[in-house]
Amino acid sequence: RDLLEGSHVFTNPWDKETACQKWEKGRRFIAEAINKDGSVLDYGSANGFLLKCLRGWSSHELDVYGVDADKEAAERAKRLFPSEESHFITPEEIRDNPDFPRSFDFIYWNVWDDYTFEEAGQDKLLKRLLEATNAEGRLILGFYNTKEENKKVIQRIEQLGYKFSGIRENPNGGNEIIVWFDK
Repeated sequence: RDLLEGSHVFTNPWDKETACQKWEKGRRFIAEAINKDGSVLDYGSANGFLLKCLRGWSSHELDVYGVDADKEAAERAKRLFPSEESHFITPEEIRDNPDFPRSFDFIYWNVWDDYTFEEAGQDKLLKRLLEATNAEGRLILGFYNTKEENKKVIQRIEQLGYKFSGIRENPNGGNEIIVWFDK
């Protein structure tokens, strides 16, 4: 329960089996977008549970990293990956840590609910994440609102001039959608 709630997934009433099934049905398909071995950054990683799952679900060897604005979440991720504690950090700590990588083979960003891409400059983070994606790497965006809202935000990103390399709706019938950019 702690892992799921720490990854910002809430289910009520609490039922371990249902919660775990819901989590896997809503997230496992993300692993299909990882098409080779490499480094993976989850930007907004919470407690690192998605990275732990992606490592297990993917057939590729993954070197995982996480960045989260919530210092306590980053600390919880360190406990989940005790041999890779230096891989989890807050954005503020990156500036003071020259050993933390500045580019990755894969970057995953669960686009936050308040990012509608309607306001000027809201694509600044998207640009920075694309810049931090290695050559021949992939930036993957995840959307978890209603299917209708997800599609509106995806369309807004396209209207800003971004061209997706791929798009995939959750094959398990959920609302989740991922899109990606190949470099």
